[in-house]
Amino acid sequence: MSLLKRKKTEAAGTNGSGDAEAVTKPTRGERMGQAKELGVHHGTQAGIDVAGWVDSRVNATGIFTAMMSRHVPKGTNWFYTLGSATMFIFAMQAITGVFLSMYYTPSATQAYASITHMTNEVFMGEFVRGMHKWGASLMIILIFLHMARTFFFGAYKYPRELNWVIGVVLLILTTVMGLTGYLLPFDQRSFWATIVANNITASGPVVGPYLADFLRAGPDFSATTLSRFYALHMMVVPGLIAGLIGAHLFFVVKLGTTAPPWVRAGRPKGARPEEAVTAGVAREDLDEVPVNGAVAAAVAEAEPPVAEADAAEADAVEAREAEETEAAVATEDPAEEAAAEEAAQAPAEQAPVEETPVEEVSTEVPSEESAADETAPEEPPADPADAPDEPEASGEGEVNS
Repeated sequence: MSLLKRKKTEAAGTNGSGDAEAVTKPTRGERMGQAKELGVHHGTQAGIDVAGWVDSRVNATGIFTAMMSRHVPKGTNWFYTLGSATMFIFAMQAITGVFLSMYYTPSATQAYASITHMTNEVFMGEFVRGMHKWGASLMIILIFLHMARTFFFGAYKYPRELNWVIGVVLLILTTVMGLTGYLLPFDQRSFWATIVANNITASGPVVGPYLADFLRAGPDFSATTLSRFYALHMMVVPGLIAGLIGAHLFFVVKLGTTAPPWVRAGRPKGARPEEAVTAGVAREDLDEVPVNGAVAAAVAEAEPPVAEADAAEADAVEAREAEETEAAVATEDPAEEAAAEEAAQAPAEQAPVEETPVEEVSTEVPSEESAADETAPEEPPADPADAPDEPEASGEGEVNS
């Protein structure tokens, strides 16, 4: 038996009683449907979804979701659009610059003539050049406003310090791009203004003279200076700005947007508790940075969940309050009794008061002799000198028993 027939026989199989089951062959329609699905799967179908084909290979949906569908805190306003406006102006400068470079000649003898030709004779040349000219000024204004908003809103603090440094470098590169582009018309105003700016650069400490020589491409201004400014303006500075803008956006997406200082942003629904540390982000400067969630998992295992910790703390507080209440109730009665006894004994022990003798009333009738013998006591005189002299005791006054 051939190998193909043997495989068909094995594929047919047998049922529980050992009877062979008939193999059902697919119909022509089923085979055509399978072939069509296979063609769509491998991209051979002409009407395939191009976006889905690209997304299945580069995961563009995840990148788009992270960029456009991220959480925005409460209190955001139009000041938060300054960064996007600056990036839009940069894109406009790049597009208009490409069109201007098609007609510009970086030569000391032909630069001004090419600018004049572009402005007066090229279709919409004046409009494109005006957009590029005023866009440069607008970009510098917007980036200064964006940096001011970041500073006053406190968006430069932890953990966004690196993003702030990138923003400062972008500000410097924007001013450098404006300086290098100002010389390109090569008229009297741009020529002398660039000389002044270069002399100011040369007055800087340590690196100032070397930087001025690098910009001039020599000790003096020449045709090489114009070529160097053109290369820096067209390729070097825009490339650096584009790369740093990409890094800047990456940190914005990763770290999120800062809420305004007058708004206390609450924790979004479904977010982790504050004690949980996201993998790859440290809570403080000296904390260990979690790697692949290892440290975060260890902390989560070592510490109880927030709800259990709160419940245990509440039980401990209730138990402590109950013990204090019982102790106070137990010592309340003896203290009151002791205070009552001290209050009762205080008049007799501490501050005795002279009491007037009270005559006792008796039922017996006193005899005449006892009445005669009892005499009222005499009151002592106020002055001892006025007291009468007492007679000396003698035997006559004694009464013998």
